[in-house]
Amino acid sequence: MSRRARPPVEAPGQDSFLDVVANLVGILLILIMVVGTQAKDAIVAAIDQHALPEEPSESPLVGELATAEITAKAVERDFQQLEQKIAREKFEVDYRKLERDRLATAIAAAEHTLTNKADELSATEREQYELFAALNVARRQLNDLKLARDAALNTPPTPGIIEHLPTPLAKTVFGKELHLRLQNNKVCYVPLNELVERLKEEAPRNAWKLKDANEITEVLGPLDGFRMKYTLRKVEKAVSVQGAIGRAQMIELDRFTLIPLTDDIGEPLPVALGPRSGLRALLAENPPERTTITIWVYPESFEAFRRLKVELFNLGYATAGRPLPEGHPIGGAPDGSHSAAQ
Repeated sequence: MSRRARPPVEAPGQDSFLDVVANLVGILLILIMVVGTQAKDAIVAAIDQHALPEEPSESPLVGELATAEITAKAVERDFQQLEQKIAREKFEVDYRKLERDRLATAIAAAEHTLTNKADELSATEREQYELFAALNVARRQLNDLKLARDAALNTPPTPGIIEHLPTPLAKTVFGKELHLRLQNNKVCYVPLNELVERLKEEAPRNAWKLKDANEITEVLGPLDGFRMKYTLRKVEKAVSVQGAIGRAQMIELDRFTLIPLTDDIGEPLPVALGPRSGLRALLAENPPERTTITIWVYPESFEAFRRLKVELFNLGYATAGRPLPEGHPIGGAPDGSHSAAQ
């Protein structure tokens, strides 16, 4: 039968306590020697200073010698008390050492007995023993988790602060609309209105391309760092001609998207909010009483959107947010929705 070594149980050592006691005894001995030396030097100095052959016994030397003698006796008495205290401390140290030795012997005996008993167990019993030990560890961990849970439940939650902008109810934007894009915490102007006007002019000129195709895709621009990619399609719709219902082929816009010339476009938000930024110049040309601002924002820039919206609110602008999924370009379609500004 294989013997499995049991981890030794560490006895509660008192080496640090013995070190403290030894240091205390050394300090007391040094103190006694210093006090005794000082008392002896005081007596010798007093005798050398005042000892004259003709000095009568009633001279001040007698009083000083008496004082020195009293001091010496006091020092001797303190020395005796220190010796007694040292003796008591030594007795305590010896007793603690003996107690530690007895405890170490008892632990060693218990380990030897435990090892012998474990060796006598069968494989099944040994497995049950190990499972029981693991169960005890799991129970202690479960108890710790319960205590942590109770502490968390009894701890009052920290109140959060929700900032609120006193804006009116949202309303659909039909007036002048200024478009901005927030991506990677950078602000840039989006020439959506200008590109749509170009689209209205260019689309009829490209209608002939649908003669032999159901749809075409064209690109116009660039303008202010963006191109517009748009798709025209050929559809059939019911029409009424002199009271009769018929079907006619028509050309309509299917969709459009804006494609930036580079990914790194725009001003970082702290720069854009500065006094001499391109955004400030753009806002100066579009006063808040006649302009609504739509912000196309990507997920990583939601915090920047909050800061920008607060700044625009302080300037008096109504704003509308257009969240975009990551990697999804700005775009639209004839059946799309208008921005809702606040």
